[in-house]
Amino acid sequence: MNEIVLLPLEGVILGDKKINLGMSVDEVKKVIGEPETVHNASLYYFGNELRIDLDGDKAEFIEFLGGADGALQPAIYGVPAFKTGADELYSLLAEKNGREINVSENGYSYAFLNISVGVYRESIPGNVEEMIAEAERDGFTMSAEDIAEERKKAEFWATIGIGIREYYGKS
Repeated sequence: MNEIVLLPLEGVILGDKKINLGMSVDEVKKVIGEPETVHNASLYYFGNELRIDLDGDKAEFIEFLGGADGALQPAIYGVPAFKTGADELYSLLAEKNGREINVSENGYSYAFLNISVGVYRESIPGNVEEMIAEAERDGFTMSAEDIAEERKKAEFWATIGIGIREYYGKS
């Protein structure tokens, strides 16, 4: 797929197509076709790397699930979301957000409440170091490839999504 751009509070540009938050299911289907999977109130596309969550008949959240190794590589505010270091992207999103950030997931995910952007990763840097130390205590040496893979899970975001205004503030 060509360029993918996340536009917080607005929608997503997928090459020459655009999906807006608030679009109806029928409008989404006209733009990108029938979903590959429908589960609960979510439509999945592109090998389940793109999820569109619905509130009734309207798109309320658009999430990219493929991470750094995925086929879909969205950009946000001019930077590649999955190829930019987690700390660097966090800083950019915090700057654009301008108010409180939900940090309740202890570094695994953040919700930027003002811009309705959420990010998630499978691990955090301290976990990787603990895993390496625990393996050594148990007499096991992790391979360089395994360590690199675990560090990648901690150093880059695995998912990024955008929602309607106050998406993360809903009760």
